[in-house]
Order: sequence, then structure tokens, then C-alpha cells
Amino acid sequence: MDEHKFLKRAIIYLSAPVVLFYLLPVPFVHAEQPYDHFTAFCSIGERVPGTPGHIRARDFIVEHLRNPQVDTFSVLGTDYYNIYASFTGKDPRIAFAVHWDSDVECPGANDGGSGVAILISLADTLQKHPPPQAVDLLFFDGEDVEGAELLGSKHFAANCIVNYDYVIVLDMIGDKDLQIFQEGNSRKFFPTFVDSIWEIGQSIAPQVFVPLVKYYIVDDHISLIKYGIRSIVVIDFDYPYWDTADDTADKCSRQSLDTIYRFVLHLVYQRSLY
Repeated sequence: MDEHKFLKRAIIYLSAPVVLFYLLPVPFVHAEQPYDHFTAFCSIGERVPGTPGHIRARDFIVEHLRNPQVDTFSVLGTDYYNIYASFTGKDPRIAFAVHWDSDVECPGANDGGSGVAILISLADTLQKHPPPQAVDLLFFDGEDVEGAELLGSKHFAANCIVNYDYVIVLDMIGDKDLQIFQEGNSRKFFPTFVDSIWEIGQSIAPQVFVPLVKYYIVDDHISLIKYGIRSIVVIDFDYPYWDTADDTADKCSRQSLDTIYRFVLHLVYQRSLY
């Protein structure tokens, strides 16, 4: 397996307080299910920066958000676009992040597309049902450039002035055979926080959220951690089609996306402050 997404050294040490969750039913509905957004987004095809597909994908996300902020930046002559959506509520502010670009000759259905679908559905619900806590949705560009350069999250973290309580990165969460282990770097820096997140995940789908570390992965959470932002990644890295031409929509399922969406809704609407 390609090793470019694995981190092999410590960065910094950060502590994490305890989080308590109350698992009450989340009644909120939205006009379109995550899977509908997913198939529509995947129909764009590859989203390689600097290509027409990249621009179509940017426009798709912008059109599905209310008052989004598009943060344009350039690296070596190529334009990249981070897209942010903010929702008011009580402090401290939290955020969910995904990347929306794809690698060369890779449709990026699960790797990028699945997370985009979740956040677009979440945006729909947040617009109709304002959250109790302030929430940002972060769509990072340039994650899949070359050896996981994480361009969008690096740009965001270097310019971030928000004191986030936490940022949860969602990546590759649509796999039909969904099984999400704790990610090693996330647990290394924030063990108590990771355990609390997996507890709520297990209450929703115990067969999906496995409270054991399996991989140490370089994803967008690493950029944020380097700048002192508490961030973890929720990812199913046991995905044989990763970074290949076979990462297509048929490898993902409505059930998996719905599971992650219910998980995210609980984090937004049914958690206690601490």
C-alpha cells in the first residue's frame, strides 16, 4: 500500500477534556438524502485541480450552500478553492471538514465525494433547524494533490483565527463494507476525545465504529493539529479502490452514508457542553 498518507513522527502534544453525549432521537429531515447528493456529485467525474471537472465540482458545492465563502488561493500557478459555510449558535464553535478534489485518473467517489454529500445534507438541515452550537462546514481543496499535499487544509490552518472547540474531518465514509477504526494520530493527541466520539458512534452503529487503532493516517486533520487546532479524522481506510479508477459510486451505499449522517446529527444536536 502507498505510504504517503501515513505519519511516522509526533508533531505536538495537546490535551483534551471529557465530552458527554446524550443519545436522543434526532427528528430532523431534509429535502434530499446524502445518497442523492452523493450520486449527483459523483456524476461530475474527476475533480483534479486545474481541470473543467474541478470547476464544475466547485460550482456544485457553492450552489448547494447558502451564503458560502469561497477562499481562492494559488499554488504553482494552479487555483484552489476552499469553501466554507457558517451557522450561528452558542460558543464554542465546532466544525466538520471534508476534501472535495480528486486524484488524477481517480473518480474519487468514496475518497472525497462521500464526505461532500454528508456536509451538503448537513447544511440543508442546519439551514432549516439552526444548531444549538455554532457550526462551520469546511470543504478543503487540494488534499489529493501528489503525495497528499493537504494544500487546502494547510492554507486554512495557517490563516485560521477561529478558536474551534474541535474539527472533525470526514473522509472515505461511504464504503459498502463500512468499518471505522480509531485513527492513530487522532488518538495519540486526543485520546479522551476520540473515545467519546467512538462511544456515540457505537451507540448508533456498533458494527461500524471499532474502538481500536488500526492506521496512522496523514489527512487534513494533520494540518490543523500542527497549528494547534484540536482535530481528528473519521475514516474507513480499508478500501481497496482508494486512489484508483475503480473508486466509483457503485462501491458505496446509501446505508453507510445514512449511518454517518445520523452520527453527525447527534454530534450537532444531541451533545452536552463541557
